[in-house]
Amino acid sequence: MKVRTKRVALAGVFIALSIIFTRFLSHTFPIAGMPALRLSFGDLPLIISGITLGPVYGAFTGVLADLLGYPLNPLGAYFPGFTLSAALSGFLPGLMAKAFNKKWTWVSLALTILITQTITSLILNTLWLSIMGGQALVVLLPPRIIAALILMPVYVVIIKLFLKHVYHTIKI
Repeated sequence: MKVRTKRVALAGVFIALSIIFTRFLSHTFPIAGMPALRLSFGDLPLIISGITLGPVYGAFTGVLADLLGYPLNPLGAYFPGFTLSAALSGFLPGLMAKAFNKKWTWVSLALTILITQTITSLILNTLWLSIMGGQALVVLLPPRIIAALILMPVYVVIIKLFLKHVYHTIKI
């Protein structure tokens, strides 16, 4: 199989996993009467996509996962800011992979997850929710920080296991 074909096929798998994790295997909690905190592993396939396929395919995976997932199970009104966040969830780890020369130690992986999730989940997605719901950032941010503190270490462990046991078999 050609490398490009393999990349597109893997991107499709990551898109499908992200849609399933985000739209069907997540739980949303209301904050101040608005669905504002979703616990999901939907970013995990996007991050892995960026790491394994590079920043462009990672961004592509994020955009398509958001655009294709929304009509399957919409969670509120469509907002393009979330598509940007999804794109960055794949793009930023791809950039970090290049910066770290794809040498993934626990520290480099934790730093990648910390930077990606801080920018996308804590800053941008909280901003988008504030814009959409008219709620103050200070109301939305504390529970989102707690959720991030729970999810980030889990992401690091799962991705580290993926890189150790699966990544070398992909050969891209």
